[in-house]
Amino acid sequence: MSDFQARMAALRERFVAQALSHRETIAACTRDGSWAELSETCHVLAGGAGMFGFAALGDAARDVEEAIDNGLDEIQLRALAATLLDEANRLPEGLNSIRTRS
Repeated sequence: MSDFQARMAALRERFVAQALSHRETIAACTRDGSWAELSETCHVLAGGAGMFGFAALGDAARDVEEAIDNGLDEIQLRALAATLLDEANRLPEGLNSIRTRS
């Protein structure tokens, strides 16, 4: 593994740890209707997810962020947030898959 690959692997690990810690924020914001905070969290997740190989998480986060920006009703927002949580819960599997390919 090159120095660059090692640095990227470390950054990916850090991103996953941070993304996993955002699960409680996503759940709480969805429960409480704190859409502005949820939008900010989704923006952060969407930005890093694709870069580190987690496209499905990035897409789900982007969907929630765009839904909030477009004023979708709460039922739709909650459904999209549930999908986002599902993707966040799959992160450990995705990370293991990336590790075995490296």
